[in-house]
Amino acid sequence: MAAVRGQPLQALGSKELNARAQHNITPLKSTRRINDENALPLKDEQQQPQQQQLQDENQLRKEKAKRKKEKLSSLCKTPPSLIRTRAGKDYRRGLFLGEGGFARCFQIRDDSGAVFAAKTVAKASIKSDKTKTKLLSEIKIHKSMNHTNIVKFIDCFEDDANVYILLEICPNQSLMDLLKKRKVLTEPEVRFFMTQIIGGIKHMHTRRVIHRDLKLGNIFFDPDMNLKIGDFGLAAALKKDTDRKYTICGTPNYIAPEVLTGKTAGHSYEVDIWSIGVMIYALLIGKPPFQSKDVSLIYERIKKNDYAFPEDKPCSEAAKDLITSILTTDPLKRPNLDEILESEFFKGEFPARITTESLICAPDYRGLDRMHSQLNFINCKKASGLIQQPTRNPVEILRTDLESEQPMTILPQSLSPGNTKSKYKEITEANNRTRKLEELSNQTGKSRRLDDGSRVLATQPVKFSDTVLKHECLSTLNGMLSAERESRLRTTRSQFTACKTPVLISKWVDYTNKYGFSYQFSSDDVGVLFNDGTTLIRTTRHNMFWFITDDTVEGWLASEYHISEIPDEFSRKVEIADFFANYMKVNLCKVSTEEELLNEKEEIFLRRYTRSDQFVMFEMSNGSIQFNFKDHNKICISQTGTVLTYISPDRTSETFLLSTIYREGYIPNVQRDIGLQSKLEAIKDALREKVNLH
Repeated sequence: MAAVRGQPLQALGSKELNARAQHNITPLKSTRRINDENALPLKDEQQQPQQQQLQDENQLRKEKAKRKKEKLSSLCKTPPSLIRTRAGKDYRRGLFLGEGGFARCFQIRDDSGAVFAAKTVAKASIKSDKTKTKLLSEIKIHKSMNHTNIVKFIDCFEDDANVYILLEICPNQSLMDLLKKRKVLTEPEVRFFMTQIIGGIKHMHTRRVIHRDLKLGNIFFDPDMNLKIGDFGLAAALKKDTDRKYTICGTPNYIAPEVLTGKTAGHSYEVDIWSIGVMIYALLIGKPPFQSKDVSLIYERIKKNDYAFPEDKPCSEAAKDLITSILTTDPLKRPNLDEILESEFFKGEFPARITTESLICAPDYRGLDRMHSQLNFINCKKASGLIQQPTRNPVEILRTDLESEQPMTILPQSLSPGNTKSKYKEITEANNRTRKLEELSNQTGKSRRLDDGSRVLATQPVKFSDTVLKHECLSTLNGMLSAERESRLRTTRSQFTACKTPVLISKWVDYTNKYGFSYQFSSDDVGVLFNDGTTLIRTTRHNMFWFITDDTVEGWLASEYHISEIPDEFSRKVEIADFFANYMKVNLCKVSTEEELLNEKEEIFLRRYTRSDQFVMFEMSNGSIQFNFKDHNKICISQTGTVLTYISPDRTSETFLLSTIYREGYIPNVQRDIGLQSKLEAIKDALREKVNLH
């Protein structure tokens, strides 16, 4: 429905600008990274001079987005917001975590607040007995694993559309995500990581299980930065140690040569050894040894063992020797797991543990001596089950594990823990309907607010986004508390390491008594959080804008439009956004003058803002939370509570690890007392209040 155009915008009066709203807590707006395929920003396209070419490009883009959406929907249905079991065990769907070839992963929270990862496989993708057998074998193998360095299997169940595999959640992402951020890792970190990985692999091999898809993206960090091996989709169980497997499978960069030629000789445990060598190389050099854009060329390089150590990437001789010994074409000549741990490489610096500092920058382990390193190595092996000889208890795939007792079902009763498969019943909340865009457009002046007691008004349903806001505030608070603990535990004096400055709220205008809250990021993107709860973002680099709604059940729904094709219902809001952008450009100063310190541009938006007597609090969709204090000092907490950015009244900024700031008690290059400790306590108190909202 087309929106009715209002009167021309009038100049803003000083009494109207930044006027405090009736309540301390301002309109609610929340998101994490938008996961809808149609909502992702498109790459910046060069504008074509001819109108017909522009129309053709727009049409192709729409058709491509439609094809992607159809493909996803055919594979996996989004789980209902509430899963209630007959046994009284309820789960509530949370954040979308990611997707693979035939599965999507979501957070799922039970009534106690415990959060799990739910691997969701569409029944529509299980089109043959072979595909079904693979899925059931994955469940059987993963369920049988019980090791500190393997992602814990929690439960499995199904509904009419999907099969759900509930797993231990690993909130600090994967080794691949870490490598993308850091580019290369230090050798002490790699020693620690590989010891834990080898512990998990040895547990599998002792139980006659080959993983066959060991790679950086399948190894995850738990809350304490310990590694967990996950994704058993390609795992295979051997009946006896001399058995071989012949299926060609795996991820191109990590496939062992005997897999590629395996129709004759077959493969066994040694393929996981090969993957260890590839992972060590990738972590130290920054990319896998045989990498190429052409998959066929990758396979040729693997067969010929064609790789080298680049001169511009420092790597110790001990590391090179170990990698070379592992990446041997003949699987029988590769070292076994114990021989790898006995190599010269593992006699270097070895940390006692890995902290969240590694998520941001390279830790300094130069103070570690040989005695302490060896003690740490022994303790790590003990924790990973490598000291005591594990009990041999092979995994067996029984016929009853692969056959369902009831028609139209996938999971046999034997695979569901405690025979609970039949106890699950899917229900949908009464308000589980997507609101139409026209309905949202007509809600101007009905923005969602919280009362003075910081409680959601009883007449309004608890939104999915409310849960995410609470979870992310809790994650940031836990990160700050963890940084504080780390500062007390560290025995050696730490050094300040500069980090990348996140995107900040650079300018803002509070005009909620008429339109909404407008803001500009340090990336120059401009957004407006309107009084009806919707958000419009004008991006500077793509000549595009987003329109984002906060749905009760689905969370955040976003649509993207080129500025040349604005729908009628958005035209008034685009006009308002342009008006605020021009006003802020002329009248307001940027939050920081040090643009070269800013992180590479990312498209984010404001989820929620709060005004109190001490500060204005901004919660952004990339997880950063910014506090603008009344004395004109500003602090932004990012990277889930591990990094602090300070912006002074004269608009200079400093960004460092919070754990180092806690330990040293000051921020480098800040000469005067800003009341740092009291400000950090105020930030933690604000986060605690947000966590207790519901």
